[in-house]
Amino acid sequence: MRNLVHLWIALLLPAWIVAQPGGWTLAEAVAHAQDNNLQVRRLDNSTELARLALRQSQNNRLPTLSGGTGLNLQLGRTIDPTTNSFEARNILSQGYQLQGAVTLYNGGLIRNARQQAELDLQAAEADAAVTANNVGLQVANSFLTILLTREQLANARAQLELTTQQLANTEAMIQAGSVPAAQRYDIVAQQAANQRTVVELENQVRLSLLDLQLLLLLEPDADFDIVTPELNPDEAMLFADYNAQEVLSAARQTQPTIRAAELRRSAAEMDIEIARAGRRPSVQLYANVSTNYSNLAKDFNNPDASQVEFVQGPPVPVVINGEEATLSTFSQTGIIFPNLPYFNQLDQNFGQSIGISLSVPIYNQNRNQLNVQRAEVMRNNAALDIAQAENQLRSDVELALGDLRAARETYRAAEVSLEAAQNAYDVAQRRFAAGAAPTLDLITATNRLEQARVEFTRSKYQLIFNREVIQFYLGQGLSLN
Repeated sequence: MRNLVHLWIALLLPAWIVAQPGGWTLAEAVAHAQDNNLQVRRLDNSTELARLALRQSQNNRLPTLSGGTGLNLQLGRTIDPTTNSFEARNILSQGYQLQGAVTLYNGGLIRNARQQAELDLQAAEADAAVTANNVGLQVANSFLTILLTREQLANARAQLELTTQQLANTEAMIQAGSVPAAQRYDIVAQQAANQRTVVELENQVRLSLLDLQLLLLLEPDADFDIVTPELNPDEAMLFADYNAQEVLSAARQTQPTIRAAELRRSAAEMDIEIARAGRRPSVQLYANVSTNYSNLAKDFNNPDASQVEFVQGPPVPVVINGEEATLSTFSQTGIIFPNLPYFNQLDQNFGQSIGISLSVPIYNQNRNQLNVQRAEVMRNNAALDIAQAENQLRSDVELALGDLRAARETYRAAEVSLEAAQNAYDVAQRRFAAGAAPTLDLITATNRLEQARVEFTRSKYQLIFNREVIQFYLGQGLSLN
């Protein structure tokens, strides 16, 4: 939790970063990482999938429409689809169908599924925000490591310069006969140690810059650099008091983890309603149009009578008014009915239908009941996730406040220690200049002063960071001026 503030420095630092040419600001580094980090991009894809799922749930209210055709070759005795009569011939036929349907009622399934998709999208966006924050935290930690290492390097160089000056003063005193020549050896050894520290810190700075480049998915570049922010808060800001309950209440409104957990609980409640919809009837309106073609269909309206013949049949005896007589019959042959053209058949065989269907669930192996119970268990788990997130947040806030109190005490102690070390160094310096103290005493005082200065700087940074954690929870942004 101590490092969490580094992330929010990255997110809010325009209030205190002074841009310099030729280097990356923390805001630029975080923005670049959030745009290019693979983990963030994967969560962006998940958010887009949730958005598409929402669009699909909204489109579920629209009607459906489908069409099709089939080409059939029937062999042997079969039914002609255009006449519905049996034919002992091969039949080539084709049919066309167009069906449409719209759901009028399905137990609230469409409505609840749409609301659940909206909640899932918001939860996915909250998850993406959490991941982006984590990536920003990694970048801020890397950025801060560079800043701290550079400050240590600056202190080490200042210490080397001081030791070099002490060596020059000692040599001058040796030449004047004020101190023996052996006094210079301790200072020479100290100078060599300071030079080694400078070299080590210079290498650490280079490695820290390389780590940041790799984290930003950049090619290693020796010219890569960052901008150093200016941190000058006064003690009134650093030692401001905070109410734990107010901080916790504000944090509940700003943390995406709690927001995501609450959205998932709401989505789980929608899942219960979706499961209950399986118990309810559904009503659907449907319509259908169709037509067909057969190679046996004939055009009976346009017969070919060019080869018509009338054939007289055998006489048939009949009785008319009590008298016997004969009746002659004639039959007509040679009439040819041509095949009905393809598109004429499609036009003549065109048919339509419309209807409404009702489906009532009666028994399906208790699946609906089990689905409801399963959804209720998931709802309970989502409620536990909220409680866990709130407990974690409460723990984080209390820890942040405890760290802030400890950082204040450490800062005050480091301040007193630095002042005492500075006074001890001044005394040792004056005594050495007067020839009343050996170089070992001066080196010891110098090392203690250096250590006190390092601890004071570190405690000051820690206090600033711990304060910014609280500012973040309060939603007040940063005020480092």
